[in-house]
Amino acid sequence: MEIETLLKNTWNIFQKDLVTYIIGALITIFGSIILITSAPLAYGLAHMAAKGTRGEKIEVTDVFAGFKLDKFIQSWLLFLIIMIPIFIGFLLLVIPGIIISIAFAIIFLYALPLMVVNGTGAVDSLKESLEMAKTNPQDTIILVVLVMVLNAIGSAIWIGTILTMPFTMLMLILALPMVTGAKPEMNVQDATVSEV
Repeated sequence: MEIETLLKNTWNIFQKDLVTYIIGALITIFGSIILITSAPLAYGLAHMAAKGTRGEKIEVTDVFAGFKLDKFIQSWLLFLIIMIPIFIGFLLLVIPGIIISIAFAIIFLYALPLMVVNGTGAVDSLKESLEMAKTNPQDTIILVVLVMVLNAIGSAIWIGTILTMPFTMLMLILALPMVTGAKPEMNVQDATVSEV
């Protein structure tokens, strides 16, 4: 996987709709203050990014795609499967929590992008993400480090997060075919808030 090409392609897509991605990120950040909306908003941001990677026109309302009932349920199921073991790890001790967090970040890196891009459910997305991580450990670790570094830089100053959050989501979706070696079916359903 060519990181330089991935970053360049991500930037090219990101800067075309910069304002829309920033507004989507702001909605995701502030909307996630209410816990119940965090998972579907993350789904919506990924949905927005997937449309952008396909060259489709993106709109601010795309960030609400996860509020369609089936997407809401699946996004929360994915969130719970990933977060409960991490939470238990931190309850036991900080070190196990950190180890579990890093392990889950590596093996489930592709889960949300796969869920959105391929239209699969939470469990199938997690299984496919695990398989991709096992098959491509080097690329996956590089991507995890890159996502962590970019988001750490972004969170260092608040304004940075609204840039790095959608950027890294775009990057992960663009990375899917690079990691698998074959373009995945990008059949993103055009779910919008009007379909809730």
